[in-house]
Amino acid sequence: MLRLILANAMLFFSLTAFGATKTILVVGDSLTEGYGVAQEESFPSQLESLLKKNGFAHYTVKNAGISGATAASGLNTLKFHIKHQKPDIIILALGSNDGLRGIDPEVTKANLKKAILKAKEHKIPLILSGLKAPPNYGRQYPEKFEQVFTDLAQQFKLPLIPFLLEGVAGVPELNLPDGIHPNVKGYAKVSENVFKILKGLLK
Repeated sequence: MLRLILANAMLFFSLTAFGATKTILVVGDSLTEGYGVAQEESFPSQLESLLKKNGFAHYTVKNAGISGATAASGLNTLKFHIKHQKPDIIILALGSNDGLRGIDPEVTKANLKKAILKAKEHKIPLILSGLKAPPNYGRQYPEKFEQVFTDLAQQFKLPLIPFLLEGVAGVPELNLPDGIHPNVKGYAKVSENVFKILKGLLK
């Protein structure tokens, strides 16, 4: 029994030395949390499976999605997770609720900037996820809202996921009946959208 315990301990420390415990933290809202599906079907969970299939088995993906969260919650969420377990990479996917509520894009931008600066303070690589506002606010608001993510990515030289729901938004067979949240297949597509950008950073 003692030999088995020692062997497992040796294996753990050996794997750790090779980066087996690297963590990717996804900070987001209900789109990250996986509203309407089982936890293992959320996009962070499917992203972890995708990583393992593509040779990145030493990465785990931690889901820090909170339904209803806006960009204003980003800073405190990062503070909490950095304090308890500093991640190796952060994916910041907040803002969809800002767009739905018609929050001033400059306010959203300022809040996202605070979270980005916190990641930079701790020298944690960060990927920013772009989002879009619903078209019912006219033309000007959606344009200003989408520009927030482009501007921040350029300002801080961040990898940018152009649109988290690319290929999913507006596709009935990939969404729940509410037309807002993806279903299992939709979240699989979202994980692919994220992986396209993430793999460049991992390599």
